[in-house]
Amino acid sequence: MSKRSKEKIHSLPKNFKISTRILITSVLAIVIPIIIITILFFALLVFNSNSYISSNVPQGPYNIINQLQWGQTVSELTEELLNDHDDIHSLEAIKNAVAPFEESDCLIFISKNGEEFYSTDSETDIINKAEEISGKNSENNLYYFGDKGFAITTTATKNGNEFKVVIVNDNYAVTDLRSQIRSQNIFTILMNRTRIVIAVVLFTFILAIIIISLITTKTIVGPIEQITRGANEFAKGNFDYEITYKSKNELGQLVDSFNEMRLKVKESIEEKNRANQRQKEVIAGIAHDLRTPLTSVKGYLEGLRDGIADTPEKRSRYMEIIYNSTRDTEKMLDDLLAISKFELGNISLNCENVTVPDFIGFASGYAEPLSKVDFEFKITDKTRNSPVLRIDTDYFTRVINNIITNSIKYRRPEVKGLIELTISEYEHTVIFEIKDNGMGVDRESLPRIFDTLYRADKARSNVRDGSGLGLSVCKQIVELHGGLIWAQSEVGEGLSIFISLPIYSADK
Repeated sequence: MSKRSKEKIHSLPKNFKISTRILITSVLAIVIPIIIITILFFALLVFNSNSYISSNVPQGPYNIINQLQWGQTVSELTEELLNDHDDIHSLEAIKNAVAPFEESDCLIFISKNGEEFYSTDSETDIINKAEEISGKNSENNLYYFGDKGFAITTTATKNGNEFKVVIVNDNYAVTDLRSQIRSQNIFTILMNRTRIVIAVVLFTFILAIIIISLITTKTIVGPIEQITRGANEFAKGNFDYEITYKSKNELGQLVDSFNEMRLKVKESIEEKNRANQRQKEVIAGIAHDLRTPLTSVKGYLEGLRDGIADTPEKRSRYMEIIYNSTRDTEKMLDDLLAISKFELGNISLNCENVTVPDFIGFASGYAEPLSKVDFEFKITDKTRNSPVLRIDTDYFTRVINNIITNSIKYRRPEVKGLIELTISEYEHTVIFEIKDNGMGVDRESLPRIFDTLYRADKARSNVRDGSGLGLSVCKQIVELHGGLIWAQSEVGEGLSIFISLPIYSADK
């Protein structure tokens, strides 16, 4: 048998359902005592049948049934002698018991402590006849059936009293003589064995209860203790503790659910910790980004107040710097406020139907302002059926503005800028790709460029160089429209922003 087959067979009891185990336990509680009592009963019979020594049991007119009958008869006579009755009561019982045997020409001699207790003839004649029939010394225990008859000699001892029983018959007919003595002694036998029977039954049931309790403890209580230990570890915050009990029954399913819950709670806590860390980073980033323009405003205002800007040109330049810093701070606060509203669900869209040609007409307006900052702007329309989109034009314009502004900020020095807008139509969606030829983003930073206040270039500290809010606002707006936004990039080869929006159908 293979190792896998052995493991499969070994795992079968573990996979039993609780109801099945309870049923098996109930059956065992009945079967085990019955088996043990049956074994003890047969052992007692064997002991009684072996209470004599057979020197010779030849084949002849005495069949095995009669031999067993006589063996039981002698055993019952011996039991009567060993009872705690007085000699008068025992002698009367013996006379009644052997009367049927004497009518069948049996000779019986019984001695107590070497003295005659009961005899149907002289001791010498009975012993001589037993030796004549068996050809053996009758001083030893004897159990003989032969052609000349049968001879039985047995001894028994109790409380210092020794009894000897000798039974002989040279003219024995095959009859069932035990039936006559059994009816007389049945009550006595039962009374004498009651204590033994009660003790055996009690011992059997106690042993059965112990065995069943051990089985129950191992198969039911054991797994429950493992679950309890797991729950305690869980309560202590140890989410790495795993319950190793494996089974397909109810307890196994409970363990699987518990381990799955443990992993989900652990993941939830880790995500919460990451969210808290991001929140701390956002707060720190906002404080840092606001400090820069406010410091600039404060410094130039102090210069105006202290008369450092002593010429009209200086004062005009100072005022321009203050204005730009204030405008950048205002834009950052606007973006931050928009993100907060999106996350809190306080934004409602004012959507309208917009066709792709309508959108292209709007986007064409970016060409002129982009040319002033040395950027080329291209539009490619790959749609076939002029699909209709359901969008809030104000918010979606903000998305396009943020992406284009981001491309301008991250252009490569001394390289003419290029922004390409490609519109593709699919079965249920329209995908906008806005691609530039700027610095690009490394693979490590790419998944996070839509996070609040995240900058791929950690060296940038001026709000004007990018607050880290623009793409985060884009993500919130696109997802509010039921769309998706993602990015692809290679360092030094530019950045592509993809926006997927569902095609609007009047049948919906």
